[in-house]
Amino acid sequence: IIDFKEEYSNLVKEDDIVLLYTDYSKFYGSEEYYRKHPIISEELAKFLIHKKIKMIGIDMPSPDRYPFEIHKRLFENDILIIENLTNLAELLDADDFEVFAFPLKIQAEASMVRAVALI
Repeated sequence: IIDFKEEYSNLVKEDDIVLLYTDYSKFYGSEEYYRKHPIISEELAKFLIHKKIKMIGIDMPSPDRYPFEIHKRLFENDILIIENLTNLAELLDADDFEVFAFPLKIQAEASMVRAVALI
């Protein structure tokens, strides 16, 4: 479980895009990737909602599991979710970077995106 840490209080600000690096993308394509991925805690979800972030990006298939209550709460609070990110380790030493997500031009409730970080 990915839990809230007090140090996040000073790091995360309103309208931020929060990226969670777990290195779990190395299991992409395996059965384990979808069945045993880490999940974020209720406390962390509440913190992100309270901070009014714009979006959360993760290197795993989902921030939670069935019945997807955290998904629902994030969406109800206008927080977008980008799943299945890769190469987040490249950002660990960056002092600052920008994140862009380019969705497919379709009418749907969700879309694949090309996610790009500009260092």
